[in-house]
Amino acid sequence: MVERLASKSTIRFKPLIFVTMIIILVLAVFPLLFWNTATSLTYMTILMPLSSFLTLSLFVYTSWWSYNHDKTIFRAWTLLTMGIGLYFGADLLYFIFENINNITAIYTIANTIYLLSYPLMIGGILSFLREPYKIRIKALLDVFIVMLASFFIVWFLLVWPVMKSSYPDYVSIIISITYLFLDLILLTAYLTVLLDENRKITEAPLILLSLGIFFQIFADMFYAYHAVEPTLIYEWLFTILFTSNAIFASVAAVSFLKNVDIDLRSWISYYKESRFRNEWISYLPLVLVLFTYSLLIITTPDKALIWGVGIIVVLVVVREIVSLNEIKKAQMVLKRNKELIASREEQLSFITTNMLDLITESDENGVFKYVSPSSNQLLNIPPENLLGESLYQYIHPQDLEKVTESLKSSAKLGSSVRLRYRHKNSQDGYMWMETIGKPVYENNEFKGFIYSNRDITEQKKAEKFVKDSLNEKETLLREIHHRVNNNLQIISSLLSLQSRNLVDEKDRELFTESQNRVRSMAMIHEKLYQSENLSSIKFSDYVKTLLDTLIYDASPNLSNINIDLDVGDIELNLETSVPCGLIINELVSNSLKHAFPKGSEGTITIKMRAENDKYVFFVSDDGVGCVQQGDMENNSKLGLNLVNSLIKQLDGTIEVLEGQGTAYKITFHELEYPKRI
Repeated sequence: MVERLASKSTIRFKPLIFVTMIIILVLAVFPLLFWNTATSLTYMTILMPLSSFLTLSLFVYTSWWSYNHDKTIFRAWTLLTMGIGLYFGADLLYFIFENINNITAIYTIANTIYLLSYPLMIGGILSFLREPYKIRIKALLDVFIVMLASFFIVWFLLVWPVMKSSYPDYVSIIISITYLFLDLILLTAYLTVLLDENRKITEAPLILLSLGIFFQIFADMFYAYHAVEPTLIYEWLFTILFTSNAIFASVAAVSFLKNVDIDLRSWISYYKESRFRNEWISYLPLVLVLFTYSLLIITTPDKALIWGVGIIVVLVVVREIVSLNEIKKAQMVLKRNKELIASREEQLSFITTNMLDLITESDENGVFKYVSPSSNQLLNIPPENLLGESLYQYIHPQDLEKVTESLKSSAKLGSSVRLRYRHKNSQDGYMWMETIGKPVYENNEFKGFIYSNRDITEQKKAEKFVKDSLNEKETLLREIHHRVNNNLQIISSLLSLQSRNLVDEKDRELFTESQNRVRSMAMIHEKLYQSENLSSIKFSDYVKTLLDTLIYDASPNLSNINIDLDVGDIELNLETSVPCGLIINELVSNSLKHAFPKGSEGTITIKMRAENDKYVFFVSDDGVGCVQQGDMENNSKLGLNLVNSLIKQLDGTIEVLEGQGTAYKITFHELEYPKRI
């Protein structure tokens, strides 16, 4: 189909046909209201040229549109427009000289112009075909035989008996026959394009043009009657029928411009489903041909009739040759397909026999319809023993409910499902199976599943081994952290006991600081031991516990120091938590020792946040203030030197902020050590 700019039809086909028929009916009824008056005669005189002019105008616009938007069909519409233009010119000549008698030259010129319009229209409509042509030759011959046989039946039964004795010369007879024959040729051209699968336009314009030429065939018949016996009723009939052809051609142009489409698939499907109608129509060409033959018996044989019957006989012979050729090609294709199917079946059988996976198919009730030969290797069960058996009777009872619900859900949603369950084998034991099931539908009705099954028993054993091994290693790691915590607590206790024997207060203070450092590291191992995740700890919990311990040791009554803690849900690994904990221990201990003299009240603030791939935390107090930036860079005290060393270990920076009390801003990266195992 040709691609159009409009993405969606703005007019539907059936309403378009309905409106067209209403217009034709109104135009046909109007002269009956003023029958056999000057008004009706004038109306019928001007109706044909006016309708031809309307058609010509629309075709000119359609040609211009195709030139601007789709040049692939410009030639076709241009030829059609030229044919319609000649047709309008002939109508105009008849309109001008209709009331002038004895000017036979005008009628001869008009007939010549009429006849010249047909080749242009036939060439135009055939230009809508796109290479490669995919014409259904047999169907086209059937249509042409039916039309030609119908033409001869109507002509020699209804038209010829009237015309034979009344026409003054054979020239008029030949012209009348030529018009009808050219109408049939034009209708055949329309149907040829309609039956081709590789055309450039949609079905709607072609159907409308075919309907128009169908009306014109009857119009030419009544015009032939009118030429023999001029009557008002004949003039009214051929005028309305010629006008109907023009209106249908105009509507065809509109349907193209408005991108009206019609889906013939539903009609074809209905036709195929109606077996009686299908069988009856298939005999229609034969019935009409036989009836045409009978004309030689029931009428006086005429040369024209004999020639006509001869033409039909030739067409029937050609049709049979085409049918035999198509049957021969179909047989060759069928033979190749059978050989290909046999080869594919042999190849598929070889693959399924030697594959490790098991392919099965079940119906909607779970009964096996197909089992691949690989069931011998996988289950040690021959495939024929599984056919007709239910899938569910081979599933472990503990897995049955889970598998059943999963398959029901998959069938309802129309999606694939992946299952792991225990499947019975020939030893009445069970093996682990992984199955991928794909639901099968026919006419939107669920018909069963196709399964691909794989033995994963060894995989499940390996998974269990790995899981048990991980549990064992996790238990071991927890035990290690627990013992490290205990050992560090012992060291802390030893430092505490040793400090009791010291007389100098400064020496005792040094022991206490070392004890706090050891305890800060011990708390991390304790948190790891208690955590579900052995690779990291929740840092806010750790900091809160550490601060509570430091403040309690520095001020046992817990009344003069407040804590403002905002760490959030940050988790740090062991390598990062230890230096961070020691940094907080040193800075908070320094604040407790120097920022709040003589038991004064105050607040220690610790805030921490993540910024991209870094962490930033603040440690501050609102005490007297005792540390400047220069003290951090040049300091001989162990605590601040330790903080600087830990900051370098974290690849971070420390900044002393100005303001009341002492405030530190520390920025660092989380350390990532390579795996040791």
